[in-house]
Amino acid sequence: MNALRDLRGYAIRSALNETVGADVLIDTAVRALLEGVDSPSLPLLAGLLRREEGEAQELFRAVTAELNLAPPPPIDSQSTRWRLVRWLCEAIVDGSAQPEVAGKFIWDRWDELGYPKSLQPLVGWVSEWDDWHPSWDVEREHFQGLIVDEARTLLNGTWPPC
Repeated sequence: MNALRDLRGYAIRSALNETVGADVLIDTAVRALLEGVDSPSLPLLAGLLRREEGEAQELFRAVTAELNLAPPPPIDSQSTRWRLVRWLCEAIVDGSAQPEVAGKFIWDRWDELGYPKSLQPLVGWVSEWDDWHPSWDVEREHFQGLIVDEARTLLNGTWPPC
């Protein structure tokens, strides 16, 4: 379900304090309904007019809560931060989150974990994806695959991978 994956990506971006436009949220809600996703607030979001930005953001938060799409809220404890990293790695591996979006969320919180070496490869691949230029001899999607591979490696190791 591509729309559900997109909604999860927007939920992660929202958790990073990025604003996703109402038009994008509404279009994605319509696609999600067409793909059979069910949530009480989803049809309300899909039925909004593009100029209803404030309502779209509020309904989007309701949809993410109803569908359990948002990452767990960060709490000031290392164990909770590592649970968030694990949740994001699982979402990367199962395809429910875009690798570069969930990876960026991990990268942005790497310092809160004390820059563990175990996350350095994943952060490095996210950085490469972020810095990619069309003149490079490698496709940008290659880095998405490397992010997925690294998330899988992390999940298959001891946890937390400090």
